[in-house]
Amino acid sequence: MRLPILILFACALVICTLLVGADLTGRWTGTIAVDDTGSGTTITTQVHIEIQQKAEGLSGKIGRIEDQDVVPIKNARMDGDTLIFEAASDETTGPMKFSLKIAGDRMEGTMKGSIDSGDINGKVKLTREKSTASR
Repeated sequence: MRLPILILFACALVICTLLVGADLTGRWTGTIAVDDTGSGTTITTQVHIEIQQKAEGLSGKIGRIEDQDVVPIKNARMDGDTLIFEAASDETTGPMKFSLKIAGDRMEGTMKGSIDSGDINGKVKLTREKSTASR
């Protein structure tokens, strides 16, 4: 009876180690979809994130695909299998807060913050781009 529990515990430990130890370095692209309550439509924006993961932590930049302007990612940290960070631009009244669950080469989650016209909430979906070395 103890052997199956020990095996189950060992498997869970290995899975947790793999999730926490995942290297997020690279270029991630995808969308942020925001419901516009004024018009009743959803505004979808193509975005890209460049992430560098080193022993001392995570850093990077985020921006729209069509723009050259990017803003730095701040206060980035891992919470289990979730990447949490903030980013602010001239268009926001404070930092936008991101919470993205990682599943292999995909991240999905939320973005919350505020702009001049009020609060903004978005759904974020990102996929890691394949490196040029593997193409």
